Amino acid sequence: MLHNLRFATALHIMVLAQLEESNQWLSSEYIASSIQVNASVVRKEIASLKTAALLISKEGKGGGIRINPENTTITLADIYLSTKQADFGGKFNSPNPACVVGKNINSKLQDLYQEVDTDIVERLGKIALADFSKTFN
Repeated sequence: MLHNLRFATALHIMVLAQLEESNQWLSSEYIASSIQVNASVVRKEIASLKTAALLISKEGKGGGIRINPENTTITLADIYLSTKQADFGGKFNSPNPACVVGKNINSKLQDLYQEVDTDIVERLGKIALADFSKTFN
């Protein structure tokens, strides 16, 4: 099961932005109150989503974020990839290289984790943000 706090936060931000009117700017404070996290957590994810060209922002009073109108085909995979810092699985142990399992476990795990990550991206790539957001109405 996919459980990634950064992905969950970014997806929450994107669904909120998708459900708002296109002329509405959402502040990080408003978004943070919906997620019930500190606004700095929201701003960190907004930065990643902007880098991925999924959001645009406006500074100053009355500013905030909204969906990038030039990106009309956002999928959940796009959001997942914007939050991905490392491959699925993370760090490995330092097993005994003289052990039949220990000498091969990290490479076997790396292959497995890469397969799982590819499967996640493929599955999420089939789900449009617009369609997922409709499930909240």
